[in-house]
Amino acid sequence: MKKFLILAGMSLALVQSPIYADALKNSLSNMLNEKETSSMVDLGRINLNGKPKPVQKVEKTRSSTAVIAIVNGHKLIKKDADEYLKQRTQGKVTNSDKIPPQQRQRLIQELALPILVMDAAKKELSEEEKQMVYNRTWMQKEASKITITDEQALAVYGQLKKQSEENNSTTAIPPFDSIKERLKSQMLEKKMIGKLMENVEIKVM
Repeated sequence: MKKFLILAGMSLALVQSPIYADALKNSLSNMLNEKETSSMVDLGRINLNGKPKPVQKVEKTRSSTAVIAIVNGHKLIKKDADEYLKQRTQGKVTNSDKIPPQQRQRLIQELALPILVMDAAKKELSEEEKQMVYNRTWMQKEASKITITDEQALAVYGQLKKQSEENNSTTAIPPFDSIKERLKSQMLEKKMIGKLMENVEIKVM
């Protein structure tokens, strides 16, 4: 339609102005010979069989203070899970969000075990049994802080042997190597008792 209007206008001009007939005729011929252009996108070069580029996944990780599970009302924090995982893997894995779901479930079960034991102990142990547990736990904790060397044990062994000789004891003292560990245990216990008795106030009635 647009070309038709242009052609009509030019034809009228040819009639009115013979002087410009040749120039307009040439211009008209050129327009008729021009190829139509289109603003549509050329789909000929698009590969319809091409596969889309894979979208790179961004690994999500939760905050260290995030609650990852609740066991009998006790919250398990991601930071604790990460620390436990780091110990179990000797530092190879430090983020519990990066392990497979099945392993993460196993990790939570292991973290839940002490909580379940504690809840069961509170319900089932008597006060006397609880006291024994407290005593044993404290002694184990203190024992881990104290070191008894072979030299220290040998020095005590020498004192015992000397006392035995001075008292003319007929009981032979066993060789050091055979009683070394038992002697160390006695020395360790003596040190812990000594620590407990420091600054203690006892009134005998």
